[in-house]
Amino acid sequence: MSRALLLACLVLAYDKDQHVPRSGALGQSFGRIHLCVFIPITHRSHKDAQLSTLAVQSWASEGLQREAGAHVRFISLASTAGTLLEPHTMYVPGDMDTDYMHLPMRIMKMWEYLGQRLADECDWYMKADPDSYVNLRAVSDRLSCFDAAQEHFLGVVHAAVPPRHMNWPALYFGHGGSGYVISRGLIPGVGRIAGPCLDDMIETTQGMAMEDVMFALCLKKKLKIEVQSYGYLLPSGPAVRRRIKEEEQEFVVNFHQARDQLFESARTGLPLERMVFWDAQPPRLHGCIMVAHPVENASDLQQVHAIVSAHEAPKARGQKRRSARSSCVPSPIDLAEQAEVQLSAPGTTRKAFWSEAQLSSIARCFASAEGASPRCSWEATTDQCYGLRHFAPAKSSGDCATACCRSGMACRMFQFREDQGCWISDMDSCIVMEQVAEESLRWQGGVKVAG
Repeated sequence: MSRALLLACLVLAYDKDQHVPRSGALGQSFGRIHLCVFIPITHRSHKDAQLSTLAVQSWASEGLQREAGAHVRFISLASTAGTLLEPHTMYVPGDMDTDYMHLPMRIMKMWEYLGQRLADECDWYMKADPDSYVNLRAVSDRLSCFDAAQEHFLGVVHAAVPPRHMNWPALYFGHGGSGYVISRGLIPGVGRIAGPCLDDMIETTQGMAMEDVMFALCLKKKLKIEVQSYGYLLPSGPAVRRRIKEEEQEFVVNFHQARDQLFESARTGLPLERMVFWDAQPPRLHGCIMVAHPVENASDLQQVHAIVSAHEAPKARGQKRRSARSSCVPSPIDLAEQAEVQLSAPGTTRKAFWSEAQLSSIARCFASAEGASPRCSWEATTDQCYGLRHFAPAKSSGDCATACCRSGMACRMFQFREDQGCWISDMDSCIVMEQVAEESLRWQGGVKVAG
């Protein structure tokens, strides 16, 4: 079935009370903005209207948008004139208020329009859902660590795994409800391929698919671009959870499961009571949470916003002081731990949680926000120690020492060798398997004695 014929059929299936707005710009041009968040809503859902209205009264208020250098726009076909949503609404030419099963058609039309008509409006283009809670400041600050002029497709990485009887590789994609992001450098390419991808999707599935999976597949097939993380989310699995604490995470992806425990922990200040049957083990609600999803109840949305807004960003492990801007940026020792995590899915290669380029970008962001490095004193070590973690951004002994020093008391030891790079750890004693006599194989390093 052709795109035109399918769209015509969908039009005939719409509710008779649907109407296209007859006033207001189809797409508001708003000048270069750091972060633009686009949320498709439908008049078919009373929940969409309720959550969207509460969003502009809470996390998407005009004051918080200005503070974060962000604009939030609700993509609607029905007019919002005379409502709180009116100044925050954008209309996309050719948009159709489909049912949920055909949502990918709306999303592809949105990306086609953004990439072809608004490609220079924003540094970062984020798609989220009506039941997404977005911490605009935290998301905006994290994205500022990356170069928007480069090609970036960022998201909360999940894997779509085919049925066992189908010999297809799994696909990594950015979870739609948790928000996925396109950079200014990539958006023209997205605008160019969204239409052809929509045609392909209509031919193969009649437009019925998971929109986030189809979008990731489109970028991989047409542009050879794959999704990367922009914040930390702990993969499921007890072995991983023993190594890295849940509290370091920056997303809540299963709010519907953990709702009661999250609110109770926020009320009492006690640790989060965890359930083994949850799909994920979330962090407590704190000031560095970037996105919580799905928050499907209006009063819950208000409560999540109140909790996240009231909570200061948690201090990094061992840090006495964090600047306001860097308070949500992982320290070098945290990055080194997170970099050990790899995502895996059947039929595809393992995926490092952070690429080396991302690690370098975030490390620079942290150092820039923190300013001058504190002073540390070291007791020299030259033998190779075991049990340390690799910190790829440090390219010299001095950089390695600085990375450990910036990490506060959470980092007690560093070691560097030209052919092995930088390694850091919270250990304060060295486990040596054998002493090395050859000078060229000796390490430059130290155990922290002050700092």
